[in-house]
Amino acid sequence: MAKVADNKPVPLLRLFWRMGGWITLIFLVFLGFLTLFSTFSLNLAHRFDTEGREAEALVLDKYQTVTTDSDGDREVTYYFVLQFETNRNLPVELDRSVGSGIYHKTAINTRIPIWYLESEPDRIEVSRGENRTASVITQWIALVFGIAALVAMWFPARKAVAAVRARRYGARETATVTGTKATNYRVNNRYRYRLTWEEHSGRSGESLAYKEEQLNGFRVGDKITVYQGIKRAWWSGDVGERPGARG
Repeated sequence: MAKVADNKPVPLLRLFWRMGGWITLIFLVFLGFLTLFSTFSLNLAHRFDTEGREAEALVLDKYQTVTTDSDGDREVTYYFVLQFETNRNLPVELDRSVGSGIYHKTAINTRIPIWYLESEPDRIEVSRGENRTASVITQWIALVFGIAALVAMWFPARKAVAAVRARRYGARETATVTGTKATNYRVNNRYRYRLTWEEHSGRSGESLAYKEEQLNGFRVGDKITVYQGIKRAWWSGDVGERPGARG
């Protein structure tokens, strides 16, 4: 029979994870990458403020690269092949990705203004302040992911705390199994199922989600133990048994 733990109390963190808390981790990973990128872009912006030098670059050539993802969607990246001299007469030639707008309106063998780092001439800005702009945009996106992470954490955390509180302090009762029901989502193309029951009060309840075969051991009419919470009852197979509880 399906149980998160045998007859031991299930730790709060494990319940949080089972109730969807793992989604928080996804948002936090994206938040971490965005924060690192924003910090890197902001540091570059500060460097361009202190040691950025303006020059005119000759567009020697331009080209596109096309990548296709697994869904067949195409992504086009535009490049200039640029050549310029630093204020110390050091020749620099490099390939640099650019936006589609400047790519289409700029002809080969024309000159465009660029800004380079005196200590690192092959690092340039085609649009002045583009690193600062990228940092600001990324910060706003990171803020959205941060809020999403808090929301994703709040709901399963609230449920996990309610479940633990019910196991510790709620009435321990017997409920009658009424069957199983499929969830509206799949994992590895297989639906997950919930055990359903009816309590002495007539109120219905349901378990956390499991693979279908994990609930095969339960039949309609079987007796299970539930703990009464403020808004709902929690199955002992989900939350574990209260220490010292007897059959």
